[in-house]
Amino acid sequence: MDKLSRREFIRLMSAGAAVATFPFQYCTKHSNQNNEYLNITTNQISEHLKIIQAAVNGVLVASNDKVMAIYGDPRKSPAKVNMILFTHSRRDVVWAGKHLIDDDVVVVVPQKELNYFEEVEKFWDNFNTDRFHDYSQQSTKIVVDSIKASRSVRGEDIITWEDFQFSVLDTPGYTRGSVTYFTVIDKNRIAFTGDLIYGDGKLMDIYSLQDAIPEINVDGYHGYATRAGQIIKSLRSVLDKDPDILIPSRGPIIKNPEIAINKLIERLQGIYRNYLSITALHWYFGDKYIRTCTDMVLGEDEVVNTIPTSNVLNDNPPDWIVPISNSRLLKSENGSAFLIDCGSTKIINQVQQMLDNGEISKVEGIYITHYHDDHTDKAQLGSNQFDCPVYSCQEIEDILTNPMAYRMPAMTSNPIYDIQSMPDGSTMNWHEFQFTFYYYPGQTIYHGGLLVQRKENEKFFFIGDSFSPTGIDDYCLENRNLIHMNSGYFYCLNMLENIKSDYLLINQHIVETFQFSSSQIKTLIKKYQERKELLSDLFPWDDPNYGIDERWARIYPYSIQTRPGAEVALKVRIFNHSNQARTFTVRPNPPSGWENAHVESKITIPAREEKEARLTLKPTTSFSPGTYVITVDIKTDDWELREWTEGLIQVI
Repeated sequence: MDKLSRREFIRLMSAGAAVATFPFQYCTKHSNQNNEYLNITTNQISEHLKIIQAAVNGVLVASNDKVMAIYGDPRKSPAKVNMILFTHSRRDVVWAGKHLIDDDVVVVVPQKELNYFEEVEKFWDNFNTDRFHDYSQQSTKIVVDSIKASRSVRGEDIITWEDFQFSVLDTPGYTRGSVTYFTVIDKNRIAFTGDLIYGDGKLMDIYSLQDAIPEINVDGYHGYATRAGQIIKSLRSVLDKDPDILIPSRGPIIKNPEIAINKLIERLQGIYRNYLSITALHWYFGDKYIRTCTDMVLGEDEVVNTIPTSNVLNDNPPDWIVPISNSRLLKSENGSAFLIDCGSTKIINQVQQMLDNGEISKVEGIYITHYHDDHTDKAQLGSNQFDCPVYSCQEIEDILTNPMAYRMPAMTSNPIYDIQSMPDGSTMNWHEFQFTFYYYPGQTIYHGGLLVQRKENEKFFFIGDSFSPTGIDDYCLENRNLIHMNSGYFYCLNMLENIKSDYLLINQHIVETFQFSSSQIKTLIKKYQERKELLSDLFPWDDPNYGIDERWARIYPYSIQTRPGAEVALKVRIFNHSNQARTFTVRPNPPSGWENAHVESKITIPAREEKEARLTLKPTTSFSPGTYVITVDIKTDDWELREWTEGLIQVI
């Protein structure tokens, strides 16, 4: 058969034409797979190639009456295959292939992700503990049950199967160890790229790119989309192989690889240039951070224009504000004290020493700005020791009192009890001070701020970790920094503009107080608006927040305890980021043997609101104690997302 022209290939794709009979049998062993709501288009592209386009693209290659799958076969009655190639370990893709596996199937996986196929039980057994104080910040879309690999491969390996040879190229980026497979099928050179690219220069998300920068000792928590540089390098390596067609694991087939790849590179670099121009990390890590990140993603000849540093007004705050590590102690004229945040015993010990020395007479309260462990880990201990209440804004009360219910970065497992939660904008008089409590979703969605006024001309806004003099603290994508115009940093920046008073900002990691001018605030808003537009171009979603918010669909509580035979009430909380109402179908994937295993729930959610669907599951009385992982499928209109989010159930 002659090589297909791109025009002919596109025509065949559109028409679903059958070029020749494709030899395969259905694998009835797995025909009970729960995929009734799949929207499937099956196209036989050429004599040896068939593509099943669905939530995951199933690719079937035929030769000598045998069939190989790449990614898998998402159909309820999949083909019987004798080999399957996985490009990466993400469970929201792997599900389409794992149900094809039996003793006769050769399973090929990337060598650098072998442990995420073969050793996942160990990961999940430890995760209920390891998820606290976590600063590595990797996506938790990891398979639930181990898959035994027949062979692991890395770059430059060759896979010989029947009449075909597949070469392997290391293409890390979307995951740390993903690969791309190349082969020639009916004279067309095809690259199977996994999630390295989606359609015409897009990417499913960028929270999956969060990672450390070991060259400058930056941990994963502070590594905003760090693997964008790896994706760009991988994309260029793919292009160097001169493919005719890219078949990714999700999304449209790519018939113009060079155009699509160059678009994706340009978009990623635009977003990263914007991020570096207003990042708070410029203050913390200096020019070396900007230079290293620029070299990594943009190139050694590039220069990023960072915004001017804000006005740093005082080397030290007034003597009634006492810096203690990353906490602050407010001292009243009568000797009473009020503590802002309490993340370590070192802070408690220093406050106790001030009490013992007579520098203060009593601690009368603790205010918590946000949930991160370095601000909360010892708050309850401090409350007990100083016999004082703990205050927070209402919006973060639950994560402080129920940390086990959440999967978020840098969490403590220590709950804070009996919090005095304060409504947004409410005030409280404390001796000669007036406190105004705000919801302030800056560094994280679960964040507050405290405006403290002493006398007429002394006003300080305690903003937790939300800003530094060089910009915004949105370097961890898992913190859920939403970019709707009335949320996240847009909300915070508009609040700074609207407070209408001469106040100074205090970030408790920074001794100096600082202040943004009105023009600087407008510049930050403009830059953030530009980033929203750049992200809108990058993602295939109808709203860019889906691509930066891994927890837009989440199981609540994240971890729950039950006993064999007892019902489990499971809530799936969904934030509809779209600008119109959506109906979501939610279906659980519990371990085999659980009752109500595949009972669906539907919920219609208005635009830009969060609602919850409710499910009831029950482990049978025969279930042994241990950690069980529940995943949930999410279906809405044009999206079907299998095993998309997870929760942990402890059977005790």
